[in-house]
Amino acid sequence: MTNNKALISQLQQADIITADTAQQLTQASSPWWLQLLLAFAAWIASILIISSFIGPLLALADNNAGRLIAAAILLIAAIWLATKPQEFMQQMSVAIALAGQGLLVYAVYHLFDRHDELARYACALSSFLLLCSPLNQLHQRVSLLIAYSCLLSLIHSAPAIAVVSSALAAAAVYLWCNRPRWAGLTHARRIKSLLEVSTLTALGLTLFGQCLLLIDSSNWLDDKLATARSLHSALGSIILISTVFWLSRQATVPSRLALLSITSLLCFLLYPASGMLVSTALMLACFYGCNYRWYALCLLSMLCAISQFYYSLELNLLYKSGLLALSGLLVLAAWLLLQRYQRRLL
Repeated sequence: MTNNKALISQLQQADIITADTAQQLTQASSPWWLQLLLAFAAWIASILIISSFIGPLLALADNNAGRLIAAAILLIAAIWLATKPQEFMQQMSVAIALAGQGLLVYAVYHLFDRHDELARYACALSSFLLLCSPLNQLHQRVSLLIAYSCLLSLIHSAPAIAVVSSALAAAAVYLWCNRPRWAGLTHARRIKSLLEVSTLTALGLTLFGQCLLLIDSSNWLDDKLATARSLHSALGSIILISTVFWLSRQATVPSRLALLSITSLLCFLLYPASGMLVSTALMLACFYGCNYRWYALCLLSMLCAISQFYYSLELNLLYKSGLLALSGLLVLAAWLLLQRYQRRLL
Protein backbone atom coordinates (compact mmCIF):
# COMPACT_ATOMS: atom_id res chain seq x y z
CA MET A 1 0.00 0.00 0.00
CA THR A 2 2.90 2.34 0.81
CA ASN A 3 4.48 1.63 -2.57
CA ASN A 4 1.19 2.45 -4.29
CA LYS A 5 0.92 5.79 -2.48
CA ALA A 6 4.50 6.65 -3.41
CA LEU A 7 3.83 5.78 -7.06
CA ILE A 8 0.63 7.86 -7.09
CA SER A 9 2.54 10.78 -5.55
CA GLN A 10 5.23 10.55 -8.23
CA LEU A 11 2.62 10.42 -11.00
CA GLN A 12 0.90 13.48 -9.55
CA GLN A 13 4.17 15.41 -9.27
CA ALA A 14 4.97 14.58 -12.90
CA ASP A 15 1.51 15.96 -13.91
CA ILE A 16 0.52 12.60 -15.35
CA ILE A 17 -2.60 12.41 -13.16
CA THR A 18 -4.66 15.15 -11.54
CA ALA A 19 -5.33 15.65 -7.84
CA ASP A 20 -8.87 14.25 -8.18
CA THR A 21 -7.57 11.12 -9.89
CA ALA A 22 -4.91 10.69 -7.21
CA GLN A 23 -7.57 10.95 -4.51
CA GLN A 24 -9.70 8.30 -6.22
CA LEU A 25 -6.72 5.97 -6.51
CA THR A 26 -5.76 6.34 -2.85
CA GLN A 27 -9.26 5.52 -1.60
CA ALA A 28 -9.32 2.05 -0.07
CA SER A 29 -11.91 -0.20 -1.69
CA SER A 30 -14.33 -2.21 0.40
CA PRO A 31 -13.77 -5.97 0.76
CA TRP A 32 -15.63 -8.17 -1.69
CA TRP A 33 -17.98 -9.66 0.89
CA LEU A 34 -19.06 -6.19 2.02
CA GLN A 35 -19.68 -5.14 -1.58
CA LEU A 36 -21.79 -8.28 -2.07
CA LEU A 37 -23.88 -7.52 1.02
CA LEU A 38 -24.32 -3.90 -0.04
CA ALA A 39 -25.43 -4.98 -3.51
CA PHE A 40 -27.95 -7.46 -2.07
CA ALA A 41 -29.33 -4.86 0.33
CA ALA A 42 -29.53 -2.22 -2.40
CA TRP A 43 -31.47 -4.48 -4.77
CA ILE A 44 -33.90 -5.48 -2.01
CA ALA A 45 -34.39 -1.82 -1.09
CA SER A 46 -34.95 -0.91 -4.74
CA ILE A 47 -37.60 -3.63 -5.15
CA LEU A 48 -39.43 -2.40 -2.05
CA ILE A 49 -39.29 1.24 -3.15
CA ILE A 50 -40.49 0.43 -6.66
CA SER A 51 -43.32 -1.73 -5.32
CA SER A 52 -44.51 0.89 -2.84
CA PHE A 53 -44.45 3.92 -5.15
CA ILE A 54 -44.72 2.72 -8.75
CA GLY A 55 -47.16 -0.11 -7.99
CA PRO A 56 -49.99 2.17 -6.80
CA LEU A 57 -49.30 4.57 -9.68
CA LEU A 58 -49.72 1.80 -12.24
CA ALA A 59 -52.80 0.52 -10.44
CA LEU A 60 -54.46 3.96 -10.63
CA ALA A 61 -53.35 4.65 -14.22
CA ASP A 62 -53.17 1.31 -15.98
CA ASN A 63 -52.49 2.70 -19.46
CA ASN A 64 -49.56 3.45 -21.71
CA ALA A 65 -49.27 7.08 -20.58
CA GLY A 66 -49.06 5.99 -16.93
CA ARG A 67 -46.43 3.38 -17.74
CA LEU A 68 -44.35 5.90 -19.68
CA ILE A 69 -44.53 8.40 -16.81
CA ALA A 70 -43.53 5.72 -14.30
CA ALA A 71 -40.65 4.64 -16.54
CA ALA A 72 -39.44 8.25 -16.85
CA ILE A 73 -39.59 8.67 -13.05
CA LEU A 74 -37.56 5.52 -12.53
CA LEU A 75 -34.92 6.48 -15.10
CA ILE A 76 -34.54 10.00 -13.70
CA ALA A 77 -34.18 8.59 -10.20
CA ALA A 78 -31.59 6.08 -11.42
CA ILE A 79 -29.52 8.80 -13.12
CA TRP A 80 -29.65 10.92 -9.95
CA LEU A 81 -28.53 7.97 -7.80
CA ALA A 82 -25.70 7.25 -10.23
CA THR A 83 -24.11 10.59 -9.33
CA LYS A 84 -23.69 9.47 -5.70
CA PRO A 85 -20.31 7.95 -4.82
CA GLN A 86 -21.62 5.40 -2.28
CA GLU A 87 -21.62 1.76 -3.37
CA PHE A 88 -25.15 1.27 -1.97
CA MET A 89 -26.51 4.11 -4.12
CA GLN A 90 -24.71 2.82 -7.19
CA GLN A 91 -26.33 -0.60 -6.84
CA MET A 92 -29.75 0.98 -6.31
CA SER A 93 -29.18 3.00 -9.46
CA VAL A 94 -28.62 -0.16 -11.51
CA ALA A 95 -31.71 -1.89 -10.12
CA ILE A 96 -34.01 1.11 -10.58
CA ALA A 97 -32.70 1.84 -14.09
CA LEU A 98 -33.29 -1.75 -15.21
CA ALA A 99 -36.83 -1.55 -13.86
CA GLY A 100 -37.37 1.71 -15.73
CA GLN A 101 -36.03 0.24 -18.97
CA GLY A 102 -38.25 -2.82 -18.61
CA LEU A 103 -41.32 -0.70 -17.97
CA LEU A 104 -40.48 1.54 -20.95
CA VAL A 105 -40.16 -1.45 -23.27
CA TYR A 106 -43.44 -2.89 -21.94
CA ALA A 107 -45.21 0.43 -22.61
CA VAL A 108 -43.80 0.67 -26.15
CA TYR A 109 -44.83 -2.95 -26.78
CA HIS A 110 -48.46 -2.19 -25.92
CA LEU A 111 -48.40 1.27 -27.52
CA PHE A 112 -47.63 -0.18 -30.97
CA ASP A 113 -50.14 -3.03 -30.88
CA ARG A 114 -47.78 -5.63 -29.39
CA HIS A 115 -45.13 -5.16 -32.09
CA ASP A 116 -42.19 -6.98 -30.56
CA GLU A 117 -39.57 -5.73 -33.04
CA LEU A 118 -40.28 -2.10 -32.22
CA ALA A 119 -40.07 -2.96 -28.52
CA ARG A 120 -36.64 -4.51 -29.05
CA TYR A 121 -35.48 -1.45 -31.00
CA ALA A 122 -36.73 0.77 -28.18
CA CYS A 123 -34.90 -1.35 -25.62
CA ALA A 124 -31.63 -1.15 -27.57
CA LEU A 125 -32.04 2.61 -28.14
CA SER A 126 -32.74 3.33 -24.47
CA SER A 127 -29.76 1.22 -23.44
CA PHE A 128 -27.43 3.14 -25.77
CA LEU A 129 -28.84 6.51 -24.66
CA LEU A 130 -28.23 5.64 -21.01
CA LEU A 131 -24.51 5.38 -21.80
CA CYS A 132 -24.50 9.18 -22.09
CA SER A 133 -25.65 9.47 -18.46
CA PRO A 134 -23.34 9.15 -15.43
CA LEU A 135 -23.73 5.39 -15.07
CA ASN A 136 -21.26 3.18 -13.27
CA GLN A 137 -19.40 0.50 -15.19
CA LEU A 138 -21.68 -2.30 -14.01
CA HIS A 139 -24.74 -0.56 -15.44
CA GLN A 140 -22.86 0.30 -18.64
CA ARG A 141 -22.02 -3.36 -19.20
CA VAL A 142 -25.56 -4.50 -18.40
CA SER A 143 -27.05 -1.87 -20.74
CA LEU A 144 -24.71 -2.84 -23.56
CA LEU A 145 -25.49 -6.53 -23.08
CA ILE A 146 -29.22 -5.77 -23.26
CA ALA A 147 -28.74 -3.63 -26.38
CA TYR A 148 -26.61 -6.26 -28.12
CA SER A 149 -29.09 -9.00 -27.22
CA CYS A 150 -32.03 -7.01 -28.59
CA LEU A 151 -30.25 -6.14 -31.84
CA LEU A 152 -28.95 -9.68 -32.38
CA SER A 153 -32.41 -11.12 -31.82
CA LEU A 154 -33.59 -9.08 -34.81
CA ILE A 155 -31.18 -10.88 -37.17
CA HIS A 156 -32.68 -13.91 -38.88
CA SER A 157 -29.85 -14.69 -41.29
CA ALA A 158 -26.99 -17.01 -40.35
CA PRO A 159 -24.48 -15.32 -42.75
CA ALA A 160 -25.40 -11.93 -41.27
CA ILE A 161 -24.68 -13.24 -37.79
CA ALA A 162 -21.29 -14.48 -39.04
CA VAL A 163 -20.46 -11.02 -40.41
CA VAL A 164 -21.60 -9.27 -37.20
CA SER A 165 -19.63 -11.73 -35.07
CA SER A 166 -16.45 -11.14 -37.07
CA ALA A 167 -16.97 -7.37 -37.01
CA LEU A 168 -17.29 -7.39 -33.22
CA ALA A 169 -14.20 -9.59 -32.90
CA ALA A 170 -12.19 -7.32 -35.21
CA ALA A 171 -13.30 -4.22 -33.28
CA ALA A 172 -12.40 -5.88 -29.97
CA VAL A 173 -8.95 -6.89 -31.26
CA TYR A 174 -8.35 -3.34 -32.50
CA LEU A 175 -9.34 -1.77 -29.18
CA TRP A 176 -7.28 -4.23 -27.12
CA CYS A 177 -4.21 -3.64 -29.26
CA ASN A 178 -4.64 0.14 -29.05
CA ARG A 179 -5.47 0.28 -25.36
CA PRO A 180 -2.66 2.77 -24.50
CA ARG A 181 -4.15 5.26 -26.97
CA TRP A 182 -7.63 5.46 -25.46
CA ALA A 183 -6.88 4.62 -21.79
CA GLY A 184 -6.21 8.27 -20.99
CA LEU A 185 -9.26 9.69 -22.75
CA THR A 186 -12.20 11.26 -20.94
CA HIS A 187 -14.61 8.51 -22.00
CA ALA A 188 -12.15 5.68 -21.35
CA ARG A 189 -14.57 3.95 -18.96
CA ARG A 190 -17.31 3.83 -21.56
CA ILE A 191 -14.85 2.54 -24.15
CA LYS A 192 -13.68 -0.13 -21.72
CA SER A 193 -17.26 -1.26 -21.06
CA LEU A 194 -17.95 -1.34 -24.80
CA LEU A 195 -14.74 -3.31 -25.36
CA GLU A 196 -15.47 -5.93 -22.70
CA VAL A 197 -19.07 -6.48 -23.80
CA SER A 198 -17.98 -6.68 -27.45
CA THR A 199 -15.30 -9.24 -26.54
CA LEU A 200 -17.79 -11.36 -24.60
CA THR A 201 -20.36 -11.16 -27.39
CA ALA A 202 -17.76 -12.03 -30.04
CA LEU A 203 -16.63 -15.09 -28.07
CA GLY A 204 -20.20 -16.26 -27.62
CA LEU A 205 -21.12 -15.72 -31.28
CA THR A 206 -18.03 -17.45 -32.62
CA LEU A 207 -18.74 -20.53 -30.48
CA PHE A 208 -22.33 -20.39 -31.68
CA GLY A 209 -21.12 -20.20 -35.28
CA GLN A 210 -18.93 -23.27 -34.83
CA CYS A 211 -21.94 -25.22 -33.51
CA LEU A 212 -24.42 -24.01 -36.14
CA LEU A 213 -24.95 -27.41 -37.76
CA LEU A 214 -25.55 -29.00 -34.36
CA ILE A 215 -28.19 -26.50 -33.28
CA ASP A 216 -31.73 -26.79 -34.57
CA SER A 217 -32.25 -23.17 -35.58
CA SER A 218 -34.76 -23.74 -38.37
CA ASN A 219 -37.32 -21.63 -36.52
CA TRP A 220 -34.99 -18.65 -36.32
CA LEU A 221 -32.27 -18.68 -38.98
CA ASP A 222 -32.45 -19.33 -42.70
CA ASP A 223 -31.16 -22.43 -44.48
CA LYS A 224 -27.67 -21.05 -45.29
CA LEU A 225 -25.96 -22.62 -42.28
CA ALA A 226 -23.07 -24.10 -44.29
CA THR A 227 -22.40 -20.71 -45.88
CA ALA A 228 -22.46 -19.09 -42.46
CA ARG A 229 -19.95 -21.59 -41.08
CA SER A 230 -17.64 -20.94 -44.01
CA LEU A 231 -17.93 -17.21 -43.37
CA HIS A 232 -17.10 -17.73 -39.68
CA SER A 233 -13.98 -19.70 -40.59
CA ALA A 234 -12.81 -17.42 -43.41
CA LEU A 235 -13.31 -14.18 -41.49
CA GLY A 236 -11.84 -15.73 -38.33
CA SER A 237 -8.72 -16.68 -40.32
CA ILE A 238 -8.41 -13.13 -41.62
CA ILE A 239 -8.73 -11.73 -38.09
CA LEU A 240 -6.08 -14.09 -36.69
CA ILE A 241 -3.60 -13.45 -39.52
CA SER A 242 -4.16 -9.69 -39.23
CA THR A 243 -3.60 -9.82 -35.46
CA VAL A 244 -0.32 -11.72 -35.82
CA PHE A 245 0.71 -9.35 -38.62
CA TRP A 246 0.19 -6.31 -36.37
CA LEU A 247 1.70 -7.82 -33.22
CA SER A 248 4.84 -8.92 -35.09
CA ARG A 249 5.45 -5.52 -36.67
CA GLN A 250 8.70 -5.01 -34.73
CA ALA A 251 10.17 -8.42 -35.57
CA THR A 252 12.71 -8.97 -38.29
CA VAL A 253 11.41 -9.64 -41.79
CA PRO A 254 12.37 -13.36 -41.81
CA SER A 255 10.84 -13.92 -38.36
CA ARG A 256 7.70 -12.08 -39.35
CA LEU A 257 7.32 -14.09 -42.55
CA ALA A 258 7.84 -17.31 -40.59
CA LEU A 259 5.19 -16.34 -38.02
CA LEU A 260 2.71 -15.37 -40.72
CA SER A 261 3.36 -18.62 -42.58
CA ILE A 262 2.82 -20.66 -39.41
CA THR A 263 -0.38 -18.72 -38.69
CA SER A 264 -1.67 -19.30 -42.23
CA LEU A 265 -1.00 -23.03 -41.95
CA LEU A 266 -2.73 -23.05 -38.56
CA CYS A 267 -5.77 -21.36 -40.09
CA PHE A 268 -5.81 -23.95 -42.86
CA LEU A 269 -5.64 -26.88 -40.43
CA LEU A 270 -8.22 -25.45 -38.00
CA TYR A 271 -10.56 -24.10 -40.67
CA PRO A 272 -13.53 -26.16 -39.37
CA ALA A 273 -12.93 -24.81 -35.82
CA SER A 274 -13.78 -21.14 -36.35
CA GLY A 275 -14.21 -20.58 -32.62
CA MET A 276 -10.60 -21.62 -32.08
CA LEU A 277 -9.32 -19.06 -34.60
CA VAL A 278 -11.24 -16.08 -33.24
CA SER A 279 -10.55 -17.03 -29.61
CA THR A 280 -6.83 -17.23 -30.38
CA ALA A 281 -6.85 -13.77 -31.96
CA LEU A 282 -8.70 -12.29 -29.00
CA MET A 283 -6.39 -14.09 -26.56
CA LEU A 284 -3.31 -12.56 -28.22
CA ALA A 285 -4.93 -9.12 -28.19
CA CYS A 286 -5.96 -9.39 -24.52
CA PHE A 287 -2.46 -10.52 -23.57
CA TYR A 288 -1.00 -7.56 -25.44
CA GLY A 289 -3.52 -5.28 -23.70
CA CYS A 290 -2.34 -6.63 -20.29
CA ASN A 291 -5.74 -7.87 -19.14
CA TYR A 292 -5.19 -11.37 -17.80
CA ARG A 293 -8.79 -12.01 -16.74
CA TRP A 294 -9.99 -11.67 -20.32
CA TYR A 295 -6.93 -13.59 -21.46
CA ALA A 296 -8.04 -16.47 -19.21
CA LEU A 297 -11.61 -16.22 -20.54
CA CYS A 298 -10.31 -16.47 -24.11
CA LEU A 299 -8.33 -19.55 -23.10
CA LEU A 300 -11.55 -21.06 -21.73
CA SER A 301 -13.29 -20.24 -25.01
CA MET A 302 -10.46 -21.97 -26.90
CA LEU A 303 -10.90 -25.05 -24.70
CA CYS A 304 -14.64 -25.11 -25.45
CA ALA A 305 -13.98 -24.74 -29.19
CA ILE A 306 -11.41 -27.57 -29.18
CA SER A 307 -13.75 -29.82 -27.18
CA GLN A 308 -16.65 -29.21 -29.55
CA PHE A 309 -14.44 -29.77 -32.59
CA TYR A 310 -12.90 -32.97 -31.23
CA TYR A 311 -16.13 -34.59 -30.05
CA SER A 312 -18.32 -33.56 -32.99
CA LEU A 313 -19.36 -36.29 -35.41
CA GLU A 314 -18.76 -34.39 -38.64
CA LEU A 315 -15.20 -35.62 -39.22
CA ASN A 316 -13.33 -38.86 -38.57
CA LEU A 317 -11.75 -39.04 -35.11
CA LEU A 318 -8.35 -40.06 -36.48
CA TYR A 319 -8.46 -37.20 -38.98
CA LYS A 320 -9.28 -34.66 -36.24
CA SER A 321 -6.53 -36.06 -34.01
CA GLY A 322 -4.03 -35.60 -36.83
CA LEU A 323 -5.16 -32.01 -37.41
CA LEU A 324 -4.82 -31.15 -33.73
CA ALA A 325 -1.39 -32.84 -33.53
CA LEU A 326 -0.10 -30.88 -36.52
CA SER A 327 -1.56 -27.68 -35.07
CA GLY A 328 0.27 -28.34 -31.82
CA LEU A 329 3.54 -28.80 -33.70
CA LEU A 330 3.00 -25.50 -35.50
CA VAL A 331 2.34 -23.69 -32.23
CA LEU A 332 5.49 -25.25 -30.78
CA ALA A 333 7.47 -24.07 -33.81
CA ALA A 334 6.10 -20.53 -33.36
CA TRP A 335 7.07 -20.60 -29.67
CA LEU A 336 10.62 -21.72 -30.49
CA LEU A 337 10.88 -18.98 -33.08
CA LEU A 338 9.77 -16.36 -30.57
CA GLN A 339 12.26 -17.66 -28.01
CA ARG A 340 15.06 -17.37 -30.55
CA TYR A 341 13.98 -13.83 -31.44
CA GLN A 342 13.93 -12.80 -27.77
CA ARG A 343 17.45 -14.19 -27.22
CA ARG A 344 18.66 -12.04 -30.09
CA LEU A 345 17.13 -8.98 -28.47
CA LEU A 346 18.87 -9.74 -25.18
